[in-house]
Amino acid sequence: MDYSIDLIQELDSISKIHYLKRDDLDEMMIEFAKRLTVTLRIERMSVWLFDKQGDLQSMGEYDSRSKEYSKNKTLYKKDFPRYFQAISENKIILVEDVLEDEKTSELNELYSIPAGVRSLMDIPLRIAGNLVGVMCFEKTDIVKEFSSRDQAFAFSVSLVFASNLEARQRRALQHQLELTLNEKERLIKELNHRVKNNFSILIGLLRIAKQNTKNNALESFIDEHEQQIFSILKIHELLGRSQRLTHINISDYLHELTDQYKKSHTSIRNQFLIQIDAIDYDIPTKQATHIGLIVSEVIINSIKHSLPGSDQYQFKIQVSETPTYIQLTIGDNGRGFDFDKKLLGDTLGLPLIKDLAEDAELDTQYPSFQQPYYIFRIYKDL
Repeated sequence: MDYSIDLIQELDSISKIHYLKRDDLDEMMIEFAKRLTVTLRIERMSVWLFDKQGDLQSMGEYDSRSKEYSKNKTLYKKDFPRYFQAISENKIILVEDVLEDEKTSELNELYSIPAGVRSLMDIPLRIAGNLVGVMCFEKTDIVKEFSSRDQAFAFSVSLVFASNLEARQRRALQHQLELTLNEKERLIKELNHRVKNNFSILIGLLRIAKQNTKNNALESFIDEHEQQIFSILKIHELLGRSQRLTHINISDYLHELTDQYKKSHTSIRNQFLIQIDAIDYDIPTKQATHIGLIVSEVIINSIKHSLPGSDQYQFKIQVSETPTYIQLTIGDNGRGFDFDKKLLGDTLGLPLIKDLAEDAELDTQYPSFQQPYYIFRIYKDL
């Protein structure tokens, strides 16, 4: 057949449909169909996609004779086993006369004869190598032999269409993923807010109990637990202000935590030596929780055991950074001690510090007679 249409030029034109700003898939289908029915000198074009049951769902059918566009028909696999078998072979189906061909004779009564289809060329549609459907080119009323040029052109068009379909599916999945992530983010923020409020209430109740007691031992006990709870509360406050929902800035956290201790112990606030560098590094909330509890425990132990009777008492918290790790140095200027030996006789404090440090995967140097400070290193993810 002598084509008056340049197929290469027409294919190039059709491929640009991908770049048109179309939100309606039906419009894309109609534009493809209008061009292809003219180019291939056929009357009908349709696209069918497999559903979860393996049946074919009509994505769109266009008839150039009536200019009608329809969709949502279903071809059930159980009703047309030979045709579905032919499709599953993943090859182009060429039928000059659908009324006589074994592969398509099952379609005659319900599909071909009512639509006037006489010849067809069905091209497999693949996305990422997987067969997802079929693109159908149909000649009505008279028999047509689809030439090798027809086949090459239609196959190329099917690749363009499948690429378009894949891009749209990817955008739909991306949109759904964004909705899911936004919902997850909203739920996490709400959870952080509620946890923060619950901890605030708990701290308030502890402070009321502390004000109403005249028992020094009980007051000290309540104070210790108030500080521990506050270290966790502060994490949720920072999460509420952070763009990240699972990490907080190490410097900001330790600044706010130590400020609270200075406010809680006004009589010795000037004896706190705080040297926290501004470090642009976020740590996971689990690790932050452990570090907060460690800091609280070290401060509580220091005030309890090193402050009494000391005229030169000073408590130091120093945070510095190297290219590979962040170092937290914490402790008082009192006499050092053998941590491992004292660990055996300690009921809670030192074992808690050791367990928290190990669980947080901190590289730790414990106090000794040579140096009284705890040194914790947080290695960066480089």
